[in-house]
Amino acid sequence: MNRFPSVFIIIVVVALFFKVFMNRSMKKYDPNAEFLELEKKADMTPKKDIDNLPYITVDPSSLPLDIPTENEETKEHQYNIRSLEGKKILNFTGISNTELKLTYGAPNIYFLQSCDMNYTRLVQNISRLAEDYINEGHENEAKILLEYGISIGSDVKKNFTLLAEIYNKEGENKKISGLKEAARNINSLSKDGILRALDAL
Repeated sequence: MNRFPSVFIIIVVVALFFKVFMNRSMKKYDPNAEFLELEKKADMTPKKDIDNLPYITVDPSSLPLDIPTENEETKEHQYNIRSLEGKKILNFTGISNTELKLTYGAPNIYFLQSCDMNYTRLVQNISRLAEDYINEGHENEAKILLEYGISIGSDVKKNFTLLAEIYNKEGENKKISGLKEAARNINSLSKDGILRALDAL
């Protein structure tokens, strides 16, 4: 009869010890703690010189943006690319805002986000316009656009596959190897999908 209270007390003590241990473990291994600490550090990073970053320049005179068309979507894609002339454009694909702040300073983040959004707009419209041109029989102009997209680091899957199809059609299969190499060098989650699509060709 006297052993029951003792056993009960032992069980309670063990349970309390286990609870304390688990609470400490959860605090110690909080998956958000490291990120929050890094974000705090990023927000305190002072402004840095960004004048010499690899800005991308859109030169409408070097791109086939004046091909006559009755397709309103094609006109819109032409306009969207042309409208980026003179805009600041940077490729930050695969780089988080926290990393941008740590590297270039928190005060620069909104400007850098704007540059990155301009880049996204550019590469998306390049692939869309190229597809329009192919459908409208302007394959050579599409090729120029797609090669430009690759040269500025596009991670748009269609940019790769459409260009690979043109190379294949023209018997320039060696250039597809170059596309695969370009795909391997992009810092994007779409890399593996692009490589699989190119291998399938």
